[in-house]
Amino acid sequence: MSVGQVVFWLAAVGAVLGAIGMLSSPNPVHSALFLVFSLFCVAVVYLLMGAEFLAIIQVIVYAGAIMVLFLFVIMLLNLKRDEFGQDRLFRQYPVSYLATAVLGAVLTTAGLAVGLRFSEEPTLLVPADRLANLLFTKYLLPFELASLILLIAMIGVVVMVKRPRGG
Repeated sequence: MSVGQVVFWLAAVGAVLGAIGMLSSPNPVHSALFLVFSLFCVAVVYLLMGAEFLAIIQVIVYAGAIMVLFLFVIMLLNLKRDEFGQDRLFRQYPVSYLATAVLGAVLTTAGLAVGLRFSEEPTLLVPADRLANLLFTKYLLPFELASLILLIAMIGVVVMVKRPRGG
């Protein structure tokens, strides 16, 4: 195994473990931090593919800006454990664990099948400079609309939380 393959497997396992940590953590702030870790691991995979632009965008936009917004909203809501109410779906836990194990086995098998074909020089479907050119020319409007939708969602949450109680 080459160094690139070892780094790939470490980043891939890190991304999966970060996602599992995000889903299993009862604390929303810890979940957000697990998501940041997972996003950094995905950025490492982008770097291995030679897509430096995507790696930088991954870190700046997703791990940076959007996660800061998530943390602000989580802290702004200030949810307490008793506000969630009683868990009514506790009987479905065994079925969900089984479904998760089956899905994990399928994804692991698929990952191993793809990993066995992993070559020393991965080929990019779209070169990084062409991707940057497409993102800021042809797909500029959807890119800006996505940022606008995120901003509107954040403003909506702030307005709903700051609404006066009672009356």
